[in-house]
Amino acid sequence: MKPSTAERLHKGRMLWIILLSTIALAWTTPIPLIEDSEELDEPCFDPCYCEVKESLFHIHCDNKGFINISQITESWSRPFKLYLQRNSMRKLYTNSFLHLNNAVSINLGNNALQDIQTGAFNGLRVLKRLYLHENKLDIFRNDTFLGLESLEYLQADYNVIKRIESGAFRNLSKLRVLILNDNLIPMLPTNLFKSVSLTHLDLRGNRLKVLSYRGMLDHIGRSLMEIQLEENPWNCTCEIVQLKSWLERIPYTALVGDITCETPFHFHGKDLREIKRSKLCPMLSDSEVEASLGIPQLSSSKENAWPTKPSSMLSSFHFTASSVEYKTSNKQPKPTKQPRAPRPPPTPRGLYPGPNQPPVAAYQTRPPIPIICPTGCSCSLHINDLGLTVNCKERGFHNISELLPRPLNAKKLYLSGNLIQKIYRSDFWNFSSLDLLHLGNNRISYVQDGAFINLPNLKSLYLNGNDIERLTPGMFRGLQSLHYLYFEYNLIREIQPAAFSLMPNLKLLFLNDNLLRTLPTDAFAGTSLARLNLRNNHFLALPVAGVLEHLHAIVQIDLKLNPWDCTCELVPLKQWLEALSSVSVVGEVLCASPE
Repeated sequence: MKPSTAERLHKGRMLWIILLSTIALAWTTPIPLIEDSEELDEPCFDPCYCEVKESLFHIHCDNKGFINISQITESWSRPFKLYLQRNSMRKLYTNSFLHLNNAVSINLGNNALQDIQTGAFNGLRVLKRLYLHENKLDIFRNDTFLGLESLEYLQADYNVIKRIESGAFRNLSKLRVLILNDNLIPMLPTNLFKSVSLTHLDLRGNRLKVLSYRGMLDHIGRSLMEIQLEENPWNCTCEIVQLKSWLERIPYTALVGDITCETPFHFHGKDLREIKRSKLCPMLSDSEVEASLGIPQLSSSKENAWPTKPSSMLSSFHFTASSVEYKTSNKQPKPTKQPRAPRPPPTPRGLYPGPNQPPVAAYQTRPPIPIICPTGCSCSLHINDLGLTVNCKERGFHNISELLPRPLNAKKLYLSGNLIQKIYRSDFWNFSSLDLLHLGNNRISYVQDGAFINLPNLKSLYLNGNDIERLTPGMFRGLQSLHYLYFEYNLIREIQPAAFSLMPNLKLLFLNDNLLRTLPTDAFAGTSLARLNLRNNHFLALPVAGVLEHLHAIVQIDLKLNPWDCTCELVPLKQWLEALSSVSVVGEVLCASPE
Protein backbone atom coordinates (compact mmCIF):
# COMPACT_ATOMS: atom_id res chain seq x y z
CA MET A 1 0.00 0.00 0.00
CA LYS A 2 1.39 3.42 -0.94
CA PRO A 3 1.80 5.91 1.91
CA SER A 4 -0.73 8.74 2.00
CA THR A 5 0.18 12.31 1.10
CA ALA A 6 0.02 13.24 4.79
CA GLU A 7 2.38 10.39 5.71
CA ARG A 8 4.86 11.40 3.01
CA LEU A 9 4.74 15.02 4.16
CA HIS A 10 5.22 13.98 7.78
CA LYS A 11 8.21 11.80 6.88
CA GLY A 12 9.71 14.58 4.79
CA ARG A 13 9.42 17.05 7.60
CA MET A 14 10.81 14.61 10.13
CA LEU A 15 13.80 14.07 7.81
CA TRP A 16 14.50 17.81 7.81
CA ILE A 17 14.20 17.95 11.59
CA ILE A 18 16.39 14.89 12.12
CA LEU A 19 19.08 16.40 9.90
CA LEU A 20 18.84 19.69 11.73
CA SER A 21 18.83 18.18 15.19
CA THR A 22 21.81 15.92 14.60
CA ILE A 23 24.16 18.68 13.47
CA ALA A 24 26.12 20.35 16.28
CA LEU A 25 25.57 24.00 17.21
CA ALA A 26 29.18 24.93 16.59
CA TRP A 27 29.13 28.54 17.76
CA THR A 28 27.66 27.88 21.23
CA THR A 29 29.34 26.85 24.44
CA PRO A 30 30.65 23.32 23.83
CA ILE A 31 29.01 20.46 25.74
CA PRO A 32 31.41 18.98 28.29
CA LEU A 33 32.47 15.55 27.11
CA ILE A 34 33.83 12.41 28.73
CA GLU A 35 36.84 10.73 27.26
CA ASP A 36 36.25 7.79 24.93
CA SER A 37 38.86 5.82 26.81
CA GLU A 38 37.24 6.46 30.18
CA GLU A 39 35.38 3.49 31.60
CA LEU A 40 31.66 3.79 32.19
CA ASP A 41 31.80 3.82 35.96
CA GLU A 42 28.37 5.31 36.65
CA PRO A 43 25.28 3.13 36.98
CA CYS A 44 22.59 3.02 34.35
CA PHE A 45 18.94 2.75 35.37
CA ASP A 46 16.77 -0.29 34.92
CA PRO A 47 14.88 -0.78 32.56
CA CYS A 48 16.82 1.78 30.47
CA TYR A 49 19.86 1.15 28.29
CA CYS A 50 23.02 3.29 28.59
CA GLU A 51 26.01 3.77 26.32
CA VAL A 52 28.87 6.09 25.54
CA LYS A 53 28.34 7.40 22.03
CA GLU A 54 30.28 10.14 20.33
CA SER A 55 32.04 10.82 23.62
CA LEU A 56 28.79 11.50 25.46
CA PHE A 57 26.73 9.48 27.96
CA HIS A 58 23.37 8.40 26.46
CA ILE A 59 20.47 7.05 28.53
CA HIS A 60 17.79 5.34 26.43
CA CYS A 61 14.44 5.09 28.23
CA ASP A 62 12.17 5.05 25.18
CA ASN A 63 8.88 3.17 25.31
CA LYS A 64 9.28 1.98 28.92
CA GLY A 65 5.81 2.89 30.16
CA PHE A 66 6.89 5.82 32.39
CA ILE A 67 4.05 8.11 33.47
CA ASN A 68 6.12 10.53 35.55
CA ILE A 69 9.70 11.85 35.52
CA SER A 70 9.92 11.00 39.24
CA GLN A 71 10.05 7.32 38.27
CA ILE A 72 13.63 7.92 37.11
CA THR A 73 15.31 7.83 40.52
CA GLU A 74 18.92 7.67 39.37
CA SER A 75 21.08 10.77 38.93
CA TRP A 76 24.32 11.21 37.00
CA SER A 77 27.30 13.43 37.74
CA ARG A 78 28.50 13.70 34.17
CA PRO A 79 26.75 15.41 31.22
CA PHE A 80 24.22 13.13 29.54
CA LYS A 81 21.46 12.87 26.95
CA LEU A 82 18.16 11.42 28.11
CA TYR A 83 15.74 9.77 25.67
CA LEU A 84 12.13 9.42 26.89
CA GLN A 85 10.12 9.14 23.66
CA ARG A 86 6.95 7.08 23.42
CA ASN A 87 6.18 6.89 27.13
CA SER A 88 2.90 7.91 28.77
CA MET A 89 3.68 11.17 30.55
CA ARG A 90 0.73 13.54 30.35
CA LYS A 91 2.06 16.27 32.64
CA LEU A 92 5.42 17.67 33.73
CA TYR A 93 5.28 18.72 37.38
CA THR A 94 7.17 21.48 39.20
CA ASN A 95 10.81 20.54 40.00
CA SER A 96 10.49 17.24 38.12
CA PHE A 97 14.06 17.44 36.79
CA LEU A 98 15.98 18.73 39.80
CA HIS A 99 17.93 15.47 40.19
CA LEU A 100 18.74 15.41 36.45
CA ASN A 101 20.62 18.71 36.50
CA ASN A 102 23.50 17.52 34.26
CA ALA A 103 21.28 16.74 31.26
CA VAL A 104 22.38 18.50 28.07
CA SER A 105 19.58 17.02 25.93
CA ILE A 106 16.14 15.63 26.83
CA ASN A 107 13.78 14.06 24.33
CA LEU A 108 10.12 13.90 25.42
CA GLY A 109 8.63 13.34 21.98
CA ASN A 110 5.42 11.35 21.53
CA ASN A 111 4.33 11.26 25.15
CA ALA A 112 0.78 12.67 24.98
CA LEU A 113 1.96 15.61 27.13
CA GLN A 114 -0.88 18.04 27.80
CA ASP A 115 0.52 20.39 30.44
CA ILE A 116 3.84 21.77 31.71
CA GLN A 117 3.60 23.24 35.19
CA THR A 118 5.49 26.35 36.26
CA GLY A 119 9.03 25.45 37.28
CA ALA A 120 8.93 22.00 35.68
CA PHE A 121 12.40 22.58 34.20
CA ASN A 122 14.00 24.01 37.34
CA GLY A 123 17.56 22.77 37.75
CA LEU A 124 18.24 22.19 34.04
CA ARG A 125 20.69 25.06 33.72
CA VAL A 126 22.99 23.27 31.28
CA LEU A 127 20.25 21.82 29.04
CA LYS A 128 20.87 22.77 25.44
CA ARG A 129 18.27 20.74 23.55
CA LEU A 130 14.64 20.02 24.40
CA TYR A 131 12.37 17.88 22.22
CA LEU A 132 8.60 18.15 22.81
CA HIS A 133 7.35 17.04 19.38
CA GLU A 134 4.25 14.91 18.78
CA ASN A 135 2.48 15.67 22.04
CA LYS A 136 -0.81 17.39 22.91
CA LEU A 137 0.45 20.72 24.22
CA ASP A 138 -1.89 23.61 23.41
CA ILE A 139 -0.17 26.60 25.04
CA PHE A 140 3.26 27.99 25.88
CA ARG A 141 2.90 30.29 28.90
CA ASN A 142 5.25 33.01 30.07
CA ASP A 143 6.61 30.63 32.71
CA THR A 144 6.69 27.38 30.69
CA PHE A 145 10.45 27.42 30.04
CA LEU A 146 11.74 28.93 33.28
CA GLY A 147 15.13 27.51 34.25
CA LEU A 148 16.34 26.81 30.71
CA GLU A 149 18.73 29.73 30.26
CA SER A 150 21.21 27.61 28.26
CA LEU A 151 18.64 26.21 25.82
CA GLU A 152 19.70 26.48 22.18
CA TYR A 153 17.31 24.11 20.39
CA LEU A 154 13.55 23.71 21.00
CA GLN A 155 11.40 21.36 18.93
CA ALA A 156 7.64 21.33 19.46
CA ASP A 157 6.17 20.38 16.08
CA TYR A 158 3.03 18.25 15.71
CA ASN A 159 1.31 19.47 18.86
CA VAL A 160 -1.98 21.38 19.06
CA ILE A 161 -0.51 24.73 20.14
CA LYS A 162 -3.09 27.49 19.76
CA ARG A 163 -1.52 30.17 21.93
CA ILE A 164 1.96 31.40 22.80
CA GLU A 165 2.20 34.15 25.43
CA SER A 166 4.47 37.08 24.62
CA GLY A 167 7.02 36.25 27.34
CA ALA A 168 7.30 32.53 26.64
CA PHE A 169 10.87 32.82 25.31
CA ARG A 170 12.04 35.87 27.25
CA ASN A 171 14.59 33.92 29.34
CA LEU A 172 15.93 31.86 26.42
CA SER A 173 18.63 34.28 25.28
CA LYS A 174 20.71 31.46 23.76
CA LEU A 175 17.88 29.92 21.72
CA ARG A 176 18.90 29.55 18.09
CA VAL A 177 16.60 26.90 16.58
CA LEU A 178 12.82 26.92 17.09
CA ILE A 179 10.63 24.32 15.37
CA LEU A 180 6.86 24.91 15.66
CA ASN A 181 5.52 23.49 12.39
CA ASP A 182 2.18 21.67 12.21
CA ASN A 183 0.39 23.25 15.12
CA LEU A 184 -2.73 25.43 15.28
CA ILE A 185 -1.09 28.81 15.87
CA PRO A 186 -3.35 31.62 14.51
CA MET A 187 -1.10 34.54 15.49
CA LEU A 188 2.16 35.36 17.24
CA PRO A 189 2.18 37.99 20.01
CA THR A 190 4.16 41.20 19.98
CA ASN A 191 7.73 40.97 21.32
CA LEU A 192 7.73 37.16 21.32
CA PHE A 193 11.25 37.08 19.84
CA LYS A 194 12.60 40.22 21.51
CA SER A 195 15.02 38.33 23.76
CA VAL A 196 16.15 35.62 21.35
CA SER A 197 18.43 35.60 18.31
CA LEU A 198 17.11 32.80 16.11
CA THR A 199 19.03 31.34 13.21
CA HIS A 200 16.35 28.78 12.22
CA LEU A 201 12.57 29.17 12.58
CA ASP A 202 9.95 26.73 11.27
CA LEU A 203 6.31 27.89 11.28
CA ARG A 204 4.94 25.71 8.46
CA GLY A 205 1.49 24.24 8.62
CA ASN A 206 -0.09 26.61 11.15
CA ARG A 207 -2.98 29.09 10.80
CA LEU A 208 -1.05 32.31 10.40
CA LYS A 209 -2.66 34.95 8.18
CA VAL A 210 -0.28 37.84 8.78
CA LEU A 211 2.91 38.68 10.69
CA SER A 212 3.40 42.15 12.14
CA TYR A 213 6.59 44.07 11.42
CA ARG A 214 6.67 46.16 14.58
CA GLY A 215 7.43 44.03 17.62
CA MET A 216 7.59 40.79 15.64
CA LEU A 217 9.55 40.65 12.40
CA ASP A 218 11.85 43.48 13.45
CA HIS A 219 13.12 41.23 16.26
CA ILE A 220 14.09 38.45 13.86
CA GLY A 221 17.36 40.02 12.85
CA ARG A 222 20.41 39.37 10.73
CA SER A 223 21.35 36.19 12.53
CA LEU A 224 18.45 34.44 10.74
CA MET A 225 19.69 31.83 8.29
CA GLU A 226 16.49 29.93 7.53
CA ILE A 227 12.76 30.51 8.00
CA GLN A 228 9.92 28.29 6.77
CA LEU A 229 6.42 29.73 6.38
CA GLU A 230 4.68 27.41 3.92
CA GLU A 231 1.14 26.05 4.28
CA ASN A 232 -0.35 28.91 6.25
CA PRO A 233 -3.57 30.64 5.09
CA TRP A 234 -1.90 33.99 4.31
CA ASN A 235 -4.30 36.90 3.81
CA CYS A 236 -2.72 38.97 1.05
CA THR A 237 -4.18 42.41 1.73
CA CYS A 238 -2.59 45.64 3.00
CA GLU A 239 -1.43 44.06 6.25
CA ILE A 240 0.67 41.42 4.48
CA VAL A 241 2.88 44.23 3.14
CA GLN A 242 4.65 44.04 6.51
CA LEU A 243 5.81 40.51 5.75
CA LYS A 244 6.59 41.31 2.11
CA SER A 245 8.74 44.30 3.15
CA TRP A 246 10.60 42.22 5.71
CA LEU A 247 11.31 39.51 3.15
CA GLU A 248 12.86 42.15 0.92
CA ARG A 249 15.27 42.97 3.74
CA ILE A 250 16.58 39.46 4.41
CA PRO A 251 18.76 37.21 2.22
CA TYR A 252 16.68 35.58 -0.51
CA THR A 253 18.00 32.17 0.49
CA ALA A 254 16.80 32.55 4.09
CA LEU A 255 13.23 31.78 3.05
CA VAL A 256 12.69 28.10 2.25
CA GLY A 257 9.56 27.40 0.22
CA ASP A 258 6.75 29.69 -0.95
CA ILE A 259 4.39 32.04 0.85
CA THR A 260 1.16 31.20 -0.94
CA CYS A 261 -1.86 33.48 -0.58
CA GLU A 262 -5.10 31.90 0.61
CA THR A 263 -7.21 35.08 0.45
CA PRO A 264 -8.47 37.26 -1.13
CA PHE A 265 -9.89 35.24 -3.97
CA HIS A 266 -8.01 36.93 -6.81
CA PHE A 267 -4.63 36.18 -5.17
CA HIS A 268 -5.39 32.61 -4.15
CA GLY A 269 -2.50 30.26 -4.91
CA LYS A 270 -0.03 33.02 -5.79
CA ASP A 271 3.37 33.54 -4.20
CA LEU A 272 3.44 36.71 -2.11
CA ARG A 273 6.88 37.62 -3.40
CA GLU A 274 5.56 37.77 -6.98
CA ILE A 275 2.74 40.24 -6.18
CA LYS A 276 3.42 43.96 -6.44
CA ARG A 277 2.77 46.14 -3.41
CA SER A 278 0.43 48.32 -5.44
CA LYS A 279 -1.79 45.27 -6.02
CA LEU A 280 -1.88 44.33 -2.34
CA CYS A 281 -2.79 47.81 -1.19
CA PRO A 282 -4.02 49.82 -4.20
CA MET A 283 -5.51 52.73 -2.22
CA LEU A 284 -2.26 53.81 -0.54
CA SER A 285 1.22 54.70 -1.71
CA ASP A 286 4.21 52.67 -0.53
CA SER A 287 5.23 55.37 1.93
CA GLU A 288 1.70 55.64 3.34
CA VAL A 289 1.51 51.86 3.80
CA GLU A 290 4.88 51.75 5.54
CA ALA A 291 3.99 54.66 7.80
CA SER A 292 0.63 53.17 8.81
CA LEU A 293 2.13 49.75 9.55
CA GLY A 294 5.30 50.96 11.26
CA ILE A 295 7.67 49.65 8.58
CA PRO A 296 10.96 51.55 8.57
CA GLN A 297 12.07 52.87 5.21
CA LEU A 298 15.19 51.36 3.72
CA SER A 299 18.23 53.56 3.98
CA SER A 300 19.29 55.27 0.77
CA SER A 301 22.74 53.83 1.36
CA LYS A 302 22.90 50.31 -0.04
CA GLU A 303 26.23 49.27 1.32
CA ASN A 304 24.59 47.11 3.99
CA ALA A 305 21.76 45.84 1.83
CA TRP A 306 20.97 42.13 1.85
CA PRO A 307 20.54 40.26 -1.44
CA THR A 308 16.87 39.69 -2.19
CA LYS A 309 16.90 37.81 -5.50
CA PRO A 310 18.57 34.57 -6.44
CA SER A 311 20.22 36.31 -9.39
CA SER A 312 22.11 38.55 -6.99
CA MET A 313 24.03 35.75 -5.31
CA LEU A 314 27.73 35.61 -5.89
CA SER A 315 28.43 32.15 -4.63
CA SER A 316 27.85 29.22 -6.98
CA PHE A 317 26.95 26.91 -4.11
CA HIS A 318 24.89 27.49 -1.00
CA PHE A 319 23.99 24.71 1.43
CA THR A 320 21.71 24.81 4.46
CA ALA A 321 20.03 22.20 6.60
CA SER A 322 16.87 22.05 4.54
CA SER A 323 17.89 23.53 1.23
CA VAL A 324 20.81 23.45 -1.13
CA GLU A 325 21.17 26.00 -3.88
CA TYR A 326 23.24 25.55 -7.01
CA LYS A 327 23.61 28.02 -9.80
CA THR A 328 25.27 27.37 -13.10
CA SER A 329 27.82 29.87 -14.27
CA ASN A 330 26.63 30.29 -17.86
CA LYS A 331 23.59 32.53 -18.30
CA GLN A 332 21.23 32.82 -21.22
CA PRO A 333 20.42 36.34 -22.46
CA LYS A 334 17.37 37.87 -20.83
CA PRO A 335 14.33 39.10 -22.75
CA THR A 336 14.52 42.67 -23.98
CA LYS A 337 13.40 44.87 -21.11
CA GLN A 338 14.16 48.21 -19.59
CA PRO A 339 17.64 48.08 -18.02
CA ARG A 340 17.62 47.80 -14.24
CA ALA A 341 19.94 49.53 -11.84
CA PRO A 342 22.76 47.21 -10.79
CA ARG A 343 22.31 45.56 -7.41
CA PRO A 344 24.96 45.79 -4.71
CA PRO A 345 27.05 42.68 -4.16
CA PRO A 346 25.57 40.39 -1.50
CA THR A 347 27.14 39.76 1.84
CA PRO A 348 29.06 36.49 1.42
CA ARG A 349 27.74 33.67 3.57
CA GLY A 350 31.00 31.92 4.32
CA LEU A 351 32.12 29.97 7.32
CA TYR A 352 32.88 33.13 9.30
CA PRO A 353 30.45 35.91 8.34
CA GLY A 354 31.84 38.53 10.70
CA PRO A 355 33.66 39.18 13.94
CA ASN A 356 30.46 39.21 15.99
CA GLN A 357 28.45 36.74 13.95
CA PRO A 358 28.21 32.99 14.66
CA PRO A 359 29.72 30.69 12.05
CA VAL A 360 27.19 28.96 9.79
CA ALA A 361 29.21 25.83 9.11
CA ALA A 362 27.40 23.85 11.77
CA TYR A 363 24.19 23.93 9.75
CA GLN A 364 25.70 23.29 6.36
CA THR A 365 25.30 19.93 4.74
CA ARG A 366 26.17 18.47 1.36
CA PRO A 367 23.33 17.55 -0.97
CA PRO A 368 22.27 13.88 -0.61
CA ILE A 369 21.90 13.49 -4.39
CA PRO A 370 23.80 15.16 -7.25
CA ILE A 371 22.32 18.47 -8.37
CA ILE A 372 21.93 18.74 -12.14
CA CYS A 373 20.76 22.19 -13.13
CA PRO A 374 19.97 23.50 -16.63
CA THR A 375 22.51 25.97 -17.96
CA GLY A 376 21.51 29.52 -17.14
CA CYS A 377 19.15 28.56 -14.30
CA SER A 378 19.49 28.36 -10.52
CA CYS A 379 18.38 25.28 -8.59
CA SER A 380 17.48 24.68 -4.94
CA LEU A 381 17.31 21.24 -3.33
CA HIS A 382 14.93 20.92 -0.38
CA ILE A 383 15.90 18.05 1.84
CA ASN A 384 12.38 17.68 3.30
CA ASP A 385 11.30 15.94 0.08
CA LEU A 386 14.59 15.75 -1.90
CA GLY A 387 12.85 17.76 -4.61
CA LEU A 388 14.50 20.37 -6.82
CA THR A 389 13.19 23.87 -7.46
CA VAL A 390 14.42 25.02 -10.88
CA ASN A 391 14.38 28.78 -11.39
CA CYS A 392 14.68 29.79 -15.05
CA LYS A 393 12.77 33.08 -14.86
CA GLU A 394 13.64 35.78 -17.37
CA ARG A 395 16.52 33.91 -18.98
CA GLY A 396 15.62 34.54 -22.61
CA PHE A 397 14.58 30.96 -23.43
CA HIS A 398 12.67 30.55 -26.70
CA ASN A 399 11.95 26.82 -26.32
CA ILE A 400 11.63 24.49 -23.35
CA SER A 401 13.90 22.07 -25.22
CA GLU A 402 16.75 24.48 -24.41
CA LEU A 403 16.65 23.34 -20.77
CA LEU A 404 19.76 21.17 -20.72
CA PRO A 405 20.96 19.22 -18.89
CA ARG A 406 17.63 17.97 -17.59
CA PRO A 407 17.40 18.13 -13.77
CA LEU A 408 16.71 15.11 -11.58
CA ASN A 409 13.54 15.00 -9.43
CA ALA A 410 12.45 18.55 -10.25
CA LYS A 411 9.37 19.51 -8.21
CA LYS A 412 8.94 23.15 -9.20
CA LEU A 413 9.89 24.70 -12.55
CA TYR A 414 9.72 28.47 -13.01
CA LEU A 415 9.92 29.62 -16.64
CA SER A 416 8.01 32.90 -16.37
CA GLY A 417 9.16 35.98 -18.24
CA ASN A 418 10.85 34.17 -21.13
CA LEU A 419 10.18 34.25 -24.90
CA ILE A 420 8.49 30.86 -25.31
CA GLN A 421 5.82 30.74 -28.06
CA LYS A 422 4.89 27.07 -28.39
CA ILE A 423 4.52 24.10 -26.00
CA TYR A 424 5.10 20.62 -27.44
CA ARG A 425 4.42 17.11 -26.16
CA SER A 426 8.14 16.38 -26.07
CA ASP A 427 9.00 19.40 -23.90
CA PHE A 428 8.50 17.77 -20.51
CA TRP A 429 10.27 14.44 -20.78
CA ASN A 430 12.09 13.73 -17.50
CA PHE A 431 9.83 16.15 -15.60
CA SER A 432 7.32 13.59 -14.29
CA SER A 433 7.91 14.60 -10.64
CA LEU A 434 6.84 18.24 -11.18
CA ASP A 435 4.10 19.53 -8.89
CA LEU A 436 4.34 23.17 -10.05
CA LEU A 437 4.96 24.56 -13.54
CA HIS A 438 5.06 28.33 -14.11
CA LEU A 439 4.91 29.46 -17.74
CA GLY A 440 3.41 32.87 -17.05
CA ASN A 441 4.30 36.02 -19.00
CA ASN A 442 5.77 34.35 -22.07
CA ARG A 443 4.42 34.62 -25.62
CA ILE A 444 2.70 31.25 -25.78
CA SER A 445 0.03 31.00 -28.46
CA TYR A 446 0.12 27.25 -29.19
CA VAL A 447 -0.19 24.30 -26.80
CA GLN A 448 -0.06 20.91 -28.53
CA ASP A 449 -2.67 18.32 -27.50
CA GLY A 450 -1.14 16.12 -24.82
CA ALA A 451 1.64 18.63 -24.14
CA PHE A 452 1.38 17.92 -20.39
CA ILE A 453 0.81 14.17 -20.60
CA ASN A 454 4.16 13.46 -18.93
CA LEU A 455 3.23 15.48 -15.81
CA PRO A 456 0.97 13.12 -13.82
CA ASN A 457 1.88 14.72 -10.46
CA LEU A 458 1.37 18.37 -11.45
CA LYS A 459 -0.77 20.33 -8.95
CA SER A 460 -0.32 23.93 -10.13
CA LEU A 461 -0.08 25.19 -13.73
CA TYR A 462 0.46 28.86 -14.57
CA LEU A 463 -0.17 29.99 -18.16
CA ASN A 464 -1.19 33.54 -17.33
CA GLY A 465 -0.04 36.53 -19.37
CA ASN A 466 0.33 34.73 -22.71
CA ASP A 467 -1.35 34.87 -26.14
CA ILE A 468 -3.55 31.76 -25.94
CA GLU A 469 -6.88 32.15 -27.79
CA ARG A 470 -8.54 28.74 -27.49
CA LEU A 471 -8.84 25.98 -24.86
CA THR A 472 -9.47 22.34 -25.87
CA PRO A 473 -9.83 19.11 -23.85
CA GLY A 474 -6.73 17.67 -25.50
CA MET A 475 -4.53 20.41 -24.05
CA PHE A 476 -5.13 19.04 -20.55
CA ARG A 477 -4.63 15.34 -21.19
CA GLY A 478 -2.60 13.76 -18.37
CA LEU A 479 -3.38 16.43 -15.76
CA GLN A 480 -5.57 14.25 -13.58
CA SER A 481 -3.85 15.53 -10.40
CA LEU A 482 -4.07 19.25 -11.23
CA HIS A 483 -5.60 21.50 -8.55
CA TYR A 484 -4.79 25.04 -9.66
CA LEU A 485 -4.97 26.41 -13.22
CA TYR A 486 -4.21 30.03 -14.12
CA PHE A 487 -5.15 31.49 -17.55
CA GLU A 488 -5.70 35.16 -16.67
CA TYR A 489 -4.51 37.88 -19.04
CA ASN A 490 -4.56 35.84 -22.25
CA LEU A 491 -6.61 36.35 -25.44
CA ILE A 492 -9.01 33.44 -24.86
CA ARG A 493 -12.12 33.74 -27.01
CA GLU A 494 -13.22 30.12 -27.18
CA ILE A 495 -13.49 27.22 -24.73
CA GLN A 496 -14.56 23.92 -26.24
CA PRO A 497 -17.20 21.71 -24.56
CA ALA A 498 -15.89 19.59 -21.68
CA ALA A 499 -12.53 21.35 -21.97
CA PHE A 500 -11.73 20.78 -18.28
CA SER A 501 -13.34 17.35 -17.90
CA LEU A 502 -9.99 15.50 -17.83
CA MET A 503 -9.05 17.29 -14.58
CA PRO A 504 -11.31 15.75 -11.92
CA ASN A 505 -9.31 17.29 -9.05
CA LEU A 506 -9.36 20.86 -10.39
CA LYS A 507 -10.16 23.21 -7.49
CA LEU A 508 -9.27 26.65 -8.84
CA LEU A 509 -9.59 28.15 -12.33
CA PHE A 510 -8.67 31.73 -13.22
CA LEU A 511 -10.01 32.93 -16.58
CA ASN A 512 -10.23 36.60 -15.72
CA ASP A 513 -9.09 39.35 -18.11
CA ASN A 514 -9.70 37.44 -21.33
CA LEU A 515 -12.08 37.92 -24.30
CA LEU A 516 -14.76 35.35 -23.43
CA ARG A 517 -18.36 36.02 -24.42
CA THR A 518 -19.91 32.66 -23.57
CA LEU A 519 -19.17 29.27 -22.03
CA PRO A 520 -20.05 25.97 -23.71
CA THR A 521 -22.24 23.20 -22.39
CA ASP A 522 -20.45 20.96 -19.88
CA ALA A 523 -17.60 23.46 -19.55
CA PHE A 524 -17.13 22.47 -15.90
CA ALA A 525 -18.54 18.94 -15.98
CA GLY A 526 -16.36 16.41 -14.18
CA THR A 527 -14.43 18.98 -12.13
CA SER A 528 -14.47 19.80 -8.41
CA LEU A 529 -14.11 23.56 -8.81
CA ALA A 530 -14.25 25.54 -5.59
CA ARG A 531 -12.97 28.87 -6.96
CA LEU A 532 -13.73 30.36 -10.36
CA ASN A 533 -12.65 33.77 -11.64
CA LEU A 534 -14.41 35.13 -14.75
CA ARG A 535 -13.83 38.81 -14.00
CA ASN A 536 -13.31 41.35 -16.80
CA ASN A 537 -14.41 39.36 -19.85
CA HIS A 538 -17.22 40.17 -22.32
CA PHE A 539 -20.09 38.16 -20.84
CA LEU A 540 -23.60 39.50 -21.43
CA ALA A 541 -25.13 36.42 -19.82
CA LEU A 542 -24.16 32.97 -18.55
CA PRO A 543 -26.31 29.84 -18.82
CA VAL A 544 -27.04 27.92 -15.65
CA ALA A 545 -28.28 24.75 -17.33
CA GLY A 546 -25.36 22.67 -18.54
CA VAL A 547 -22.77 25.19 -17.30
CA LEU A 548 -23.06 26.76 -13.84
CA GLU A 549 -25.17 23.89 -12.54
CA HIS A 550 -22.05 21.70 -12.59
CA LEU A 551 -20.34 23.91 -9.99
CA HIS A 552 -21.50 21.77 -7.07
CA ALA A 553 -18.50 22.55 -4.85
CA ILE A 554 -18.16 26.27 -5.58
CA VAL A 555 -16.89 28.38 -2.70
CA GLN A 556 -16.13 31.64 -4.51
CA ILE A 557 -16.97 33.03 -7.94
CA ASP A 558 -15.90 36.39 -9.36
CA LEU A 559 -18.11 37.84 -12.12
CA LYS A 560 -17.23 41.53 -11.80
CA LEU A 561 -16.45 43.91 -14.67
CA ASN A 562 -18.49 42.10 -17.31
CA PRO A 563 -21.08 43.99 -19.45
CA TRP A 564 -24.09 42.08 -18.12
CA ASP A 565 -27.28 42.50 -20.17
CA CYS A 566 -30.01 42.50 -17.54
CA THR A 567 -32.91 41.15 -19.56
CA CYS A 568 -35.06 38.04 -19.21
CA GLU A 569 -32.17 35.86 -20.31
CA LEU A 570 -30.27 36.79 -17.17
CA VAL A 571 -32.97 35.67 -14.71
CA PRO A 572 -31.59 32.10 -14.23
CA LEU A 573 -28.16 33.56 -13.40
CA LYS A 574 -29.70 35.97 -10.89
CA GLN A 575 -31.59 33.11 -9.20
CA TRP A 576 -28.48 30.93 -9.15
CA LEU A 577 -26.44 33.69 -7.53
CA GLU A 578 -29.13 34.37 -4.95
CA ALA A 579 -29.03 30.72 -3.92
CA LEU A 580 -25.33 30.99 -3.15
CA SER A 581 -23.93 32.24 0.13
CA SER A 582 -23.14 35.97 0.01
CA VAL A 583 -19.53 35.08 0.79
CA SER A 584 -19.32 33.05 -2.41
CA VAL A 585 -19.88 35.94 -4.80
CA VAL A 586 -16.94 38.34 -5.03
CA GLY A 587 -18.03 41.94 -5.46
CA GLU A 588 -21.13 43.12 -7.30
CA VAL A 589 -22.62 41.91 -10.57
CA LEU A 590 -23.60 45.19 -12.19
CA CYS A 591 -25.82 45.63 -15.24
CA ALA A 592 -24.33 47.38 -18.26
CA SER A 593 -27.55 47.28 -20.26
CA PRO A 594 -30.35 48.08 -20.87
CA GLU A 595 -30.04 51.70 -19.78
